[in-house]
Amino acid sequence: MTIAISKASPVPLHLQIRRAIQEQIASGTLGPGARLPTEHEYAQQFGVSIAPVRQALLDLAALGLLIRRKGRGTFVRGLRVEAEIDLLTSFTDSLRGRGVPVRMQMLVRERAAADPDVAGALGIRPGSPVVRLRRLAWIGDEPAAILDAYLPARQFGKLISLDFDAGRSLYATLETEFGIRFGVARSRLEVGRLSEEDGPLLHEPEGAAMIRIASVTEDVVGRPVEVAWVTYRADRFAFTMTSRSTSSRSQVDGADAVSAADGS
Repeated sequence: MTIAISKASPVPLHLQIRRAIQEQIASGTLGPGARLPTEHEYAQQFGVSIAPVRQALLDLAALGLLIRRKGRGTFVRGLRVEAEIDLLTSFTDSLRGRGVPVRMQMLVRERAAADPDVAGALGIRPGSPVVRLRRLAWIGDEPAAILDAYLPARQFGKLISLDFDAGRSLYATLETEFGIRFGVARSRLEVGRLSEEDGPLLHEPEGAAMIRIASVTEDVVGRPVEVAWVTYRADRFAFTMTSRSTSSRSQVDGADAVSAADGS
């Protein structure tokens, strides 16, 4: 990549560098996730000191175009994924249906003892055996979300032996292998900070912003099937929700009643 910098220009050096890199991002020369040269490499390329290079990169990071990761370098920020909150749809199927290149990496697959929170959500006694699945979702070359799921081992112990690294959907597996018919998913969304454990998994520093959705999924007869937490990188996801007013529902119901009476 060649960027022309003029020391004779009245425009400050850091602004010239910033605009040049910004144009490369806008044109796609530097695509989402691309790693930029180091400050020293840029300084040598431009024949300038490190100070204007550092200021340009800090400005672009403040604009949300770059991510600077200590010890790893500076990267073009990935595009945000627009995702609709629908907890009865598989995470992988939902993203793939939108054309997002997602792949799943299994981190933990084990039989564990349910802690009080998990046990209460699943309606079992604390200490009862559960299947614990921890997966890391990758979008392109970047980790984007951590999926933690707990299911009663008495019913779903077979999950331990199944191969999820091949991109298998958990919900599709529960339907095909266990005959589960999903009914209701109750959820809670919260915004917080990444922990010391989760930050490195998502290639983010501890304390970086995250979005977490906790959910309990039941089958059609109201039996808890799964309690799950999905931890999203806040810079990679934007969520949409659809709501309908009571009056709108009444109008639709009324229209359906008229249609039925007319034999439509």
